[in-house]
Amino acid sequence: MSCGELLGVRDPEPPDRPTESHWTPATTPPLVIENLKQAFLHREFETYMKCLSDTHNYNLPAFRFQPSAVSSVKYPGKFDTWSSADEQIWFQSLLAACPPDSQLSVTITEDEPFVESLDSVEYQFTYTLDVHHNRQGPPRRYEGKGVFKMVRDSRNYWLIYFWEDISTGEPDWTDLKALF
Repeated sequence: MSCGELLGVRDPEPPDRPTESHWTPATTPPLVIENLKQAFLHREFETYMKCLSDTHNYNLPAFRFQPSAVSSVKYPGKFDTWSSADEQIWFQSLLAACPPDSQLSVTITEDEPFVESLDSVEYQFTYTLDVHHNRQGPPRRYEGKGVFKMVRDSRNYWLIYFWEDISTGEPDWTDLKALF
């Protein structure tokens, strides 16, 4: 009885790792795009990875990233065998280079409406990434165009299985992946 607050209930601490509360089951292709934005905004690599094709669990095409033509010349061979595992390492490295109170955002605008076939979709877009990191040298803004090809898995969720980056002359997403 004399211990009082010593054995009392304490306030909960924030989780050690991100929660999945910002991921929405991607039952439509636009939800994949929204989940991707949320992954950056809330710094959740689990949410980011849930946007990509998972060949191990759902027998889907292997994730593939096609770098921009300009950047692939700058980083020869770097993306030849790039996989979803490389995406996870890259995204975690990016998060580690950005102080917790800094801005990390992606803006994606539609260039073309989703083009659907039976169980796949192609999406052309323009993007801007603002990455306020603590490294010397790399830019903080990345811009370009891209193409996502998405497929539906056995759960009826859409996932990105092919990602093409297209340079517009500014530092692009391929540069960001190569630098982090």
